[in-house]
Amino acid sequence: MNNQKFIPLLATLIAAPAMAAVVQTTGAGSATPGTAHLSYAADFEANTTLASPWVEGGLLFTHTGLANDNAGCGYAGVECVAPGQPYSEAFSGNYFATAGTNAYLAIRSLGARLHGIEFAVDSGYPAIHLLWQTWLDGVLTGSGKVSLGAAGIGDVLGLSDAAGFSEVRVYAFDSASDNSGYSAPAIDSVRAFTIAEPGSLALAALAGVGVAGVRRRRHR
Repeated sequence: MNNQKFIPLLATLIAAPAMAAVVQTTGAGSATPGTAHLSYAADFEANTTLASPWVEGGLLFTHTGLANDNAGCGYAGVECVAPGQPYSEAFSGNYFATAGTNAYLAIRSLGARLHGIEFAVDSGYPAIHLLWQTWLDGVLTGSGKVSLGAAGIGDVLGLSDAAGFSEVRVYAFDSASDNSGYSAPAIDSVRAFTIAEPGSLALAALAGVGVAGVRRRRHR
């Protein structure tokens, strides 16, 4: 290939936005990046009434359907059929839940787009069958299904996307094949992150060099 033609093409590819698919993982830490990032966290400990909307840790939580207090068994979560049993081994204290026809929980960023998120998840059904979606500025960017075994045990779901997303929606249906119907999802221990832009990191590095230079001059 002619080098004069190759260089503009390379510049175009570098300038083009990265196209990436949403990666689904399970387990705490499975979606945490190895690069510099800003973190967001929410545990719902202060939300004793399952209020919606709820703002915590730079994230906005809302739901459709009705707030689900685990059939009156308490916000900290115990199964009515077995008092004292944790609602989910992945949960701690208060959680955020809903129930209703096609009801879902929504997690939105109040600032920059997110590049990954993890949260403990469970279901009001005996088995955990989830449908998740990621959205960016009102446009669906990804979706998937995952089954996490028996309710009351639960697990951590991780979603990551290099292109980023601004919202995650979580449904919990009665079977792995369901795409609609009565949904009863519950989440807790939300951890999200935004990967710092290279420009921001460069500015931070330059600022650090400048501060170091000033300190050296003062020392002299």
